[in-house]
Amino acid sequence: MPEQYSAPPEDDLETEAPPGLAARIQARLKFRQLSAVVAWSMSVTLAAVTLAIAMIWLHPAPGQWTEFFRGMAGDVGGGLLVAFFLSPVFLAIRSFANDKFGTIADYAPMAGYERFPYLKFIERLERCDDLVRIMDTSSNVLDVTTAEGDEADERHRCVTALMSLLAGDNEVRVEILLLDPTSDAARQRSADLRGEGIDISAGVGRNLALLNGVRHRLPEGARTKLLVKLYNATPACAYYRVDDRASIAFYSLRTASEQGAHVDVAMKEKLGKIVNDHFRDIRADEDSVDMIDYLYGTLMVGRRKEHVAWIEHGERLYIGLASTRENPVAWTAAPSAGGGVVARLQTYRHVDAEYRAMRLLPWAECGRLGALMEEKYGVEFQVVFELAAAGIGVSGDGRAEGAGGGLGEASGDGGGTAVLPGQVVANGGTGVAAGAAGVELGRPVAEA
Repeated sequence: MPEQYSAPPEDDLETEAPPGLAARIQARLKFRQLSAVVAWSMSVTLAAVTLAIAMIWLHPAPGQWTEFFRGMAGDVGGGLLVAFFLSPVFLAIRSFANDKFGTIADYAPMAGYERFPYLKFIERLERCDDLVRIMDTSSNVLDVTTAEGDEADERHRCVTALMSLLAGDNEVRVEILLLDPTSDAARQRSADLRGEGIDISAGVGRNLALLNGVRHRLPEGARTKLLVKLYNATPACAYYRVDDRASIAFYSLRTASEQGAHVDVAMKEKLGKIVNDHFRDIRADEDSVDMIDYLYGTLMVGRRKEHVAWIEHGERLYIGLASTRENPVAWTAAPSAGGGVVARLQTYRHVDAEYRAMRLLPWAECGRLGALMEEKYGVEFQVVFELAAAGIGVSGDGRAEGAGGGLGEASGDGGGTAVLPGQVVANGGTGVAAGAAGVELGRPVAEA
């Protein structure tokens, strides 16, 4: 459990090393032992003072001291006996009240921690009955793949508690805002943290894969309880709210939000209200995009359309499909001898284009393609279609003909240059970059 925050003297900022786990446990045990000694000493002192006052007040007559001490011994013994039998009852009531309503510390207007208070956050998730809100650039709390030891255990417990909350029979809402990896703010924050080996784009990608996997495994009726959006704005602070308490951390140079100092505040306080209003403004902003619209493309066959998973790999475009029940539209564009039905693919911040499915790969045979799909989406699929721009010919083995495996200019029938979703200017540009054959492959968002 994180220690209460206290700012160190300026002279010690560079030399003082953070205490290890063993040192913290030893300090806590010493503190508890000292507390027990003080408590017992005070109890004995109080009993002696009470007995002295009783003797002075009552002042038994000569010959009645024996009866006096017998009465006192009976009263003290009876009190101890009652306390012995009633203490477990009182402790059980206290434990129930703490689990149900939180400890007294939970009602304090404000508290400070040296880093993200995992234990507090987990405890609150386990008894949450209303609302969870998370806002960060990329969230280490929701990244279980990059931590080791105790930190990995803390993150796993957070994710498990969040999944149990979403899957439970309740009306809880979970709202999460992460920084859009294609935004200027994401690039600037990545530059701030480059020395710490942190890449915001990669971190958000891992967060989205985990959250998309969580959403996919939820029952149909529970999926609406999870709202995930990506925002394109200057990040102000990290915000982890559960019901009426929140942990807030302001971003520091070369320090991840999880490792920085956190203020634990009640939502009724002014700071809590300000940050919560900021969260709602960001969530409602027209430039904020839903996780599904960001991750998935929209495949249109005629007038029918649906979301499909997609990646770019080896200068080729692929879409991942589940069963015919889950992807009925995409399956109508399955590869055929004539090259398949023409379909239009729309993806986030990229140029729309028309494609044909040229090859079908069973999931078990996808190899590296399957790993990339699962890395991006956090789920497995049944098949993968390889797409080529409409108008490109098909070779005898079912592959698209043309430069780069079908990634050049379309034929005259195609009506111009065919581009992959990644072949556009980064961060929302709509123009095609100049390069060989009029097209230069940019770094695809799918692999960020």
